[in-house]
Amino acid sequence: MPGAGDIEKLMEKLSRVLGSNEIEKIARDAGFVQRCSKMNGVEFLKMNLFDHLAGSMPSLQQHALNMFGQEVEKISKQAIDKRFNEKSVVFIQRVVEALLSHQLEFGHLSSFLSEQFRSIRILDSTEFKLSNNLADAFPGYSKSAAACAAIQFEYDILNKQLHCLSLGCARESDKTFADQQMDNVQRGDLLLRDLGYYSIETYAKVEQRGAFYVSRLKPSIAIFEKKAGGYQPLKWSDILTRIKKSGRQYFDQWVYIGSEQKHAVRLVAWELPAAEQQKRIKKIKAKAGKTNKQADMWAKLNVFITNIAGDKIEPSVVYDLYKIRWQIELIFKTWKSVLKIVIAGKMKANRLKCYLYSKFIWIIISWDVINVAEHYSWQTKRRLLSPYKCFSVILSKAGELRQCLFNKGEQLHTWLQTMRKLLLLYAYKETRKTRVALSNLLQLKTN
Repeated sequence: MPGAGDIEKLMEKLSRVLGSNEIEKIARDAGFVQRCSKMNGVEFLKMNLFDHLAGSMPSLQQHALNMFGQEVEKISKQAIDKRFNEKSVVFIQRVVEALLSHQLEFGHLSSFLSEQFRSIRILDSTEFKLSNNLADAFPGYSKSAAACAAIQFEYDILNKQLHCLSLGCARESDKTFADQQMDNVQRGDLLLRDLGYYSIETYAKVEQRGAFYVSRLKPSIAIFEKKAGGYQPLKWSDILTRIKKSGRQYFDQWVYIGSEQKHAVRLVAWELPAAEQQKRIKKIKAKAGKTNKQADMWAKLNVFITNIAGDKIEPSVVYDLYKIRWQIELIFKTWKSVLKIVIAGKMKANRLKCYLYSKFIWIIISWDVINVAEHYSWQTKRRLLSPYKCFSVILSKAGELRQCLFNKGEQLHTWLQTMRKLLLLYAYKETRKTRVALSNLLQLKTN
């Protein structure tokens, strides 16, 4: 089958990072393995990777039962509990880092957008509540959410590269996290992020690196236009009036944002249909209890800002580009429903961290398997795969992977071939009339 070389690339990566000798070295370097014991690094990692995939969160007793007759002769639940410590967290975290540092090169998804941008990077986070006994390790917002974890995830939808997959507490600022990732931004990258990751200073930093962004705009930010050598305020009502008078159905103009900064951005706005306006007003009332004139005006508009010039993309494409960001929400839903990334139950913090980092490993392995199949599918049929279907199919064959993952033999190669075949048979994305297909968004025609 064409694309067989991609399986060889993945085999090489898994052998390099997840071979039994390599895992034991990481375990020793992390201090997890210091002397002979009933449980080595590979056995501990297997337990964390596979025991939870049956559905419910495994107990210490279930871990001990699953190990009996497979990896070890006999081990108590108390002994297993002791192995969930700071060194075990470092061990599994380093395995995650090793996998992320060995990115596979499949080549980008060739499209009109790949001709315009070096990459399309989507960054977002997902949060979930934890047992209150974890409040010190994962401080939350309030008494009702005393403990709350957050996962930051960024990937390149054109090149299928994972830029970050990290665990933290929900209190940590998205903007602070994004600023820490700025050194990884390169010329020609397109960044698609939620408003929480941006400030006017962030927009300036992206531009300084020769990269691009498409973002919503906070309604509270002051907007100006330059007239007669000065800056004149531009209100939402002014924009709405100009749209109605223009006959073009949209506003598209370079403006300046920020009372102090006066930073130049391209602002694109459309008047929403009446039904959508009412939905927005209803949401505002539900959240704030009332509305005001400014909020009413804001509810009538769809507003985006970008630094991409008008001769590169037309106004309608600005909104379509932003729609690509919604793909990450589908991935988060898949992780929560299929991989059960949201962990409930009372346990100590180190055990929770081991479980979550182990799920990260499962995500990365699955991600690579999916890309092996999708690279072939896009090149031959211009069709993409459904993350939900893919993760579900791979999960259904997890038991077989347990027997061969840390080996370098033919059994793992056969498993990878089987997975690619199954994904190409059963995991294609379905087109919905109410939603723009990602394959269409990737092939948007720019100016």
